[in-house]
Amino acid sequence: MSNLKECKELESIDLSNNMLTELDFSPLIDCMTLRDIRLKNNHLKELDFWPLVNCPSLVNIDLSENRIQGIDLSPVFLRAKVRMDSSVVIQADFILRYIYTHKELVERFHLVRPDGAPWHAIPVIIWINYRKKSDDMSWSKIKQPLQLLIKSIDKEKWYNCQRGLLIGLDMTELSGFDGNPMKLLDTTDSNMTYKEARQAIYDRTLELLGQQFEDNGPTLFLDIEKMKNTRASKLIPHIVELRKRELENTTLQIKGSKVFLKPLWFTHYGLTILKATGKGLTTDLEGLQLLKSSFSELNLNLKTKDVQDVYQSYNGNGSSSMQRYVFNYIQGFYD
Repeated sequence: MSNLKECKELESIDLSNNMLTELDFSPLIDCMTLRDIRLKNNHLKELDFWPLVNCPSLVNIDLSENRIQGIDLSPVFLRAKVRMDSSVVIQADFILRYIYTHKELVERFHLVRPDGAPWHAIPVIIWINYRKKSDDMSWSKIKQPLQLLIKSIDKEKWYNCQRGLLIGLDMTELSGFDGNPMKLLDTTDSNMTYKEARQAIYDRTLELLGQQFEDNGPTLFLDIEKMKNTRASKLIPHIVELRKRELENTTLQIKGSKVFLKPLWFTHYGLTILKATGKGLTTDLEGLQLLKSSFSELNLNLKTKDVQDVYQSYNGNGSSSMQRYVFNYIQGFYD
């Protein structure tokens, strides 16, 4: 592979049927034009794809009929469709957990049975927890790949990204930050231990959430119960107040006998009650009465308005990334 380093316009590599036992992608680290890698029917047991993390054109990889038992696909997760044996255990960085829906995962990872027939199933992915990673590597070696992945994630997936990052760091209660996930890492440095870095990220997240609340931002997926007796408890009064206010600013539109629930899903109380009652994006008048009863038990009121034409009625400050994530979430498109 070393000779390929000089191939500046390389688009495809086909090394199928060569009985290869190992392969080093390092010479391709600066290859910006590479689109296809075909490694079918070799004796490969492991591969390191990190040298290809910045290859923007990579779209297809065929690893089928090898001896790979498990493989970390984090470096190519965002770019390439991968064909592999159905027995392979896929691993990926936790930051990527909510990037794709179930349907998108099936489209990206083509599993093949031993008889060569396609295996039409959602791939099982082991999401790599950062605490477990820290047992084998320093924070600097964890941080650098994270930064590379975040740079490759489209702005419309930032909310998904922060959810994966903070949950992977065991900070589920704070995983409602609606902004650039790179900001969560900017107070850490390479000399920190994992514990120190996690502490810095925790404090930075509190700071960013505080700014988010000052701007009347969203409060979804923030767990007040878990925040109690922690440094995050200082945010609880702001969250409680904002959650009441976001509901007060929400009006459900009624056209005929159909009630449109979309804006309610973007509020904490709405998300909680709608999910518990199995509601979707609309309901009928009877369903509305059941919802009003549920909210009344919490001393909360639902505002409604009869309309001739339904219009975009979300008045909150949540990003389009957050809104898209919520819609996928309520439809069960993620694990």
